[in-house]
Amino acid sequence: MIRGIFNFIVMVGFTLTLPFFCAAAWFWGSADERWLMKVCFCVLGPFCLDFWYLIFRHIVLRKDSSYLMQFMIFVLGYAGIFLMLKSRLVAF
Repeated sequence: MIRGIFNFIVMVGFTLTLPFFCAAAWFWGSADERWLMKVCFCVLGPFCLDFWYLIFRHIVLRKDSSYLMQFMIFVLGYAGIFLMLKSRLVAF
């Protein structure tokens, strides 16, 4: 049980710090690190966006957020990544 909680905390921590890792790898990393951060951005980007929305909404604004809004952020996040991949803004 403790291992599961630790894994959850590490996953959430990595997802929240993903934008900083991506920026660091894209500016100062090797080719392999850039590729890895592009993959992580494409897979975990909408989760990160949703977590940041929840943090802003609950802690800063002190309001509840609806599941529909979270779902729309999640879906539109993947739609945005799809469009970035299609327009070659993020290329592998």
